Amino acid sequence: MDGLDLSTGAGVADLFKRPDGTRPITRRPSLLARWLPFCLMVLVPTAVVSAYFFAIASPQYVSETQFVVRGQSSAAPGMLSSLLQTAGGVSASEDTYAVQDYVMSRAAARDMMNAQQIEAVFNRPGADAIARFPNPFSGRSFESFYKYYDKHVIADLDSTTGISTLKVITFQPEDSQRIAAALLTASEDLVNRMNARQRQNTISSSQKEVADAEAHLRDLGAQLATYRNQQAMLDPMKQSVPMLRDISDLQSMLVTTRIQIAQLRASAPDSPLIPVYQRRVTALQAQIANSNTAITGSDTSLVPKITAYDDLTLQQDLGEKLLASAMASLEAAKAQADRQQLYIDEIVPPNLPDYPAYPKALSSVAVVFASLLGLFLLAKLIISGAREHRIV
Repeated sequence: MDGLDLSTGAGVADLFKRPDGTRPITRRPSLLARWLPFCLMVLVPTAVVSAYFFAIASPQYVSETQFVVRGQSSAAPGMLSSLLQTAGGVSASEDTYAVQDYVMSRAAARDMMNAQQIEAVFNRPGADAIARFPNPFSGRSFESFYKYYDKHVIADLDSTTGISTLKVITFQPEDSQRIAAALLTASEDLVNRMNARQRQNTISSSQKEVADAEAHLRDLGAQLATYRNQQAMLDPMKQSVPMLRDISDLQSMLVTTRIQIAQLRASAPDSPLIPVYQRRVTALQAQIANSNTAITGSDTSLVPKITAYDDLTLQQDLGEKLLASAMASLEAAKAQADRQQLYIDEIVPPNLPDYPAYPKALSSVAVVFASLLGLFLLAKLIISGAREHRIV
């Protein structure tokens, strides 16, 4: 190229000469200019965070309790469940998860608001404006409070052992212990309600069977009473016994009279007693026929009445046996419901913390400093790369 000597390098230097032939003077930036971005991006935010954590942030205390939900499972035992229980010890049941979900639910937060004034606990006069509720970054609605509650009430479940760990974070150690104990009590109330519902569901069908059996037995008793009133007799079978006895006596008398007639005809054929005995035989036969007709032989006789009465008494006996079976089933259902009762076994009671667990000032400041330093170095590398790309 014209006027450019690559062998000596003079042509490259001439490109940076001023019009008057002098070269520009390159000045290094000052110390303040070199360190100002680092100070603004790293040191100042770290100093602000340090000032908050070491001078402003209020101490927060953690009360911890551990519990387990115990009770006989209602599920039928099987080979797989036996293997799981053998391999894993005590497994977490669905009832444990129910208690776990309740502690972290909006219902528990509202219960604590009504019973323990937990909203005032999170707004102590000594608490700093950023950590308390409400704060400049939150609203005053219940949903905002629930988000705050969700960060300060922590429930963890070990699915292997079934042990639940509850942590409550407040600005006073007594408040943390009190809220943890109140949540544990509320969980016990929940378990009691679950027991009541489970017991009712377990024995409700048996109670219905008993009620139906009692109603059926009462209906049979009413039918039997109506039948007795209509037939004007308490027990047709018992009332037939005297009638059968009378027929038997009449038949005995008839046999005796016939024997007497036979004896007279053999010893005194012309005896005037023979017509008398013959008339007695006729009378006895007529009486026996009338008595038999009263017992059998027509719709108004005693046999249809006895048959209907026996049917009612048979149904009554079956109803009594059915009621006894239903009562036995009800007692068995109550015993099973008692065996399936759930309860909370408190392993570690809510403790009274001796020192604040939060804020973790040193670790928090270190994390902030490391994060800002990383962002600063990344930004510096990006800017340096962009400059080199523009020069090339």
